[in-house]
Amino acid sequence: MSYKVLVVDDEAPVRGLFDELLKKENCPVSCVASAEEALDLINKEDLDVVLLDIKLAGMNGLDALKEIKKIKPGLIVIMLTGFGYVEELIDLSMEYGAAGYIGKNLPVSEIMKNLRLFAQAAREKNEQ
Repeated sequence: MSYKVLVVDDEAPVRGLFDELLKKENCPVSCVASAEEALDLINKEDLDVVLLDIKLAGMNGLDALKEIKKIKPGLIVIMLTGFGYVEELIDLSMEYGAAGYIGKNLPVSEIMKNLRLFAQAAREKNEQ
């Protein structure tokens, strides 16, 4: 897996963990703490995947997802959550164009496996 990834999470330990994991996968990675910073970066850089926390200070992840899809409709966005799988949030994020949903409380191996699966499936869908 070699994707240019943007991690958007307001928790520094989470950003640090994803930064470390993605670098081990040889993925160029950028990390920001807010949706506003993410939107600014998305406007400036070519990215392959955005890992977007659903619960952020300021603009929340769902609103950010809608904005990201307006700016770059084909960009792969995978939602992150630390508070479990809430059916309504999953449905909304998928309706707004998310490629998938990953719980931060999963084992690291599951997080990375899901990230690979969602990113590959979304890339294949975009290429059709």
